[in-house]
Amino acid sequence: MNESNYLFIHGWVDDVVRDATVPEAHRIRLRLADGRIEDLSLGRIESPVRLGDEVSVVVERARHGRALVLMDHTTGEGTNVLRREGRRWPAESDVLIIAATAGSFAVPLGWGAVPTTLVFALLFWLVTAKLPQTRRHRMAALVDYLMDREYCRWRAGHSREGAVR
Repeated sequence: MNESNYLFIHGWVDDVVRDATVPEAHRIRLRLADGRIEDLSLGRIESPVRLGDEVSVVVERARHGRALVLMDHTTGEGTNVLRREGRRWPAESDVLIIAATAGSFAVPLGWGAVPTTLVFALLFWLVTAKLPQTRRHRMAALVDYLMDREYCRWRAGHSREGAVR
């Protein structure tokens, strides 16, 4: 992923409500400078956001309705949803796949199925959990960098506006 995959939205908080469809998620409504309204979904907000706060939000261009980062310029605090999306524990379907594979190895290999099953389980974990987690961490680091850069641009523009007045 590169920075062209992300879109920065700058505006003021009009409303924050709990999302009824997703547990621990919020819906945030932003009023943009040109008067348009943006409704975005955001995971659990870590720092309090008040109505009227000036914020910047990062969204993926492909999934425009889901905010990845919320930066509150009023308080200087931010929330990065990608950082919090943590480990994925094996689900029932994962255990079922590994058990079925172990059973199919046990018939032709006998005791040789034990190390083969362990290798399969390790590779299965690597493909289903570790590689997506590494990708998510890389995306989070890139988004953090882009948000810091955007905040510095906003701060410089805000300082110039104050100097002109």
